[in-house]
Amino acid sequence: MRVLLSCMKLTQITSAQLNEIARLVQEKESLLERVSEINERLQYLPAEGRGRGGLMTRGRIPGRAGRYPGKLKTAVLEALAAAGSEGLTVKELSAKLAVKANNLYSWFYTTGKKVEHLEKRVDGKYIYTPVETEKADQHAISGA
Repeated sequence: MRVLLSCMKLTQITSAQLNEIARLVQEKESLLERVSEINERLQYLPAEGRGRGGLMTRGRIPGRAGRYPGKLKTAVLEALAAAGSEGLTVKELSAKLAVKANNLYSWFYTTGKKVEHLEKRVDGKYIYTPVETEKADQHAISGA
């Protein structure tokens, strides 16, 4: 169809050709919608038989956030808190958490910049120094 459109000028297209193009586009859209429905149903099949040579699905279920919201944030902040004042680079974090470095760079650029007490040093290492909440301080005072 692209060849047809690229070889012809718009002024040379007949109404019959235009009707055929519109029909083909509608048919294509309905087929794509059907394929999308089938792919979605395939994602919900039981895990058995998905191994070697079986059905393999990747990625997230459309329209849903991650399966474990906040999991990466928790893992990153715990690792950085454990590293203390020495801090960790993105590559070190990547190896430690078994997460792709690009995912971590993206996380620091989006979510990470909103986290209080998370800072990046000049040498490229990230440091997280969690501060005790007022609630914990009040609990310690009342318990003393």
